[in-house]
Amino acid sequence: MMVGLSHAWEVVDAFIASLTDVKVASVAAVIAIFAITWPLRYQRNAALLDQAVLALKRAYDALTDEEVHAAPVPVERLNWLTAARNLETYKALKKKIRVRVHRRIVEDHEEHWRHRFYLALRGPAYYQPSFYQRVGPPAPREHHRDGIQIESAIIVHAFAKWPKGRRDPIDHADFDEIFSNTDPRPGNIGLKHYMEGCKRFNDLPDPYPDLTWWRRVLRATRLRKRL
Repeated sequence: MMVGLSHAWEVVDAFIASLTDVKVASVAAVIAIFAITWPLRYQRNAALLDQAVLALKRAYDALTDEEVHAAPVPVERLNWLTAARNLETYKALKKKIRVRVHRRIVEDHEEHWRHRFYLALRGPAYYQPSFYQRVGPPAPREHHRDGIQIESAIIVHAFAKWPKGRRDPIDHADFDEIFSNTDPRPGNIGLKHYMEGCKRFNDLPDPYPDLTWWRRVLRATRLRKRL
C-alpha cells in the first residue's frame, strides 16, 4: 500500500515538474519572440515616421514651388494635385504608425506643417471662385490656364484647418510651473501690464514663489485653481 502511494506521488511530482518545464519554456519562447519582433516593430515605425514627415514636406513644396511662392500660392493644377496626393499619402502612413512615441512625434510634425499651410493659404485671393476656375477663350492666350481640381483644393484647404476634437496643448499648460520656473514678467513691462487686464493673471504674486516640494503636492489646491 505504501509502495503504491509512493509511486503515485512520484508520478504526480514528475507531472508537475513537466508542467513547470513547459511553462518555463513557453515564457522563454515569448521573451525570445518579443526580443526579436519589438526592435523590428520599432524600426518599421521609425521608417514610417520618416516617410510621413517627408510626405508633408513634399506636399508643401509642391504647393508653393518649393517655398518660392506663398500667400497666394501659384494657381497651378499640377501643384495642387501633387500637394493633395502627398497629404493623402501622409494620412495613410500615419495610420500605420503604432509606437506611441513615433505617433506623438508625427503629430508634432503635422502641427508644424499645418501652420505653414495655413500661412500660405490665407489672404483675399482665395475668397474668389475665379482663383480656382479654368481660364480660356475669350481671355488672351497668355492668361489661359487649367482650373484647380476641386477635390485637391478641398484636401489642401482642409489640412490647413485645426481638426475637430484635437487637444490644444495650451488648454493643459501648467502655468503654476511656468511662472515658478520662468516667470516672463521681469523685463517685459508690456506683457506685465497686458496681464493686469486679464482676470486670470492680474493677481499673481511678484516675485512668483518657487515650486517647492510641498507646493507640488498642493498643485490642485488654491494656487492651481486660480490659474
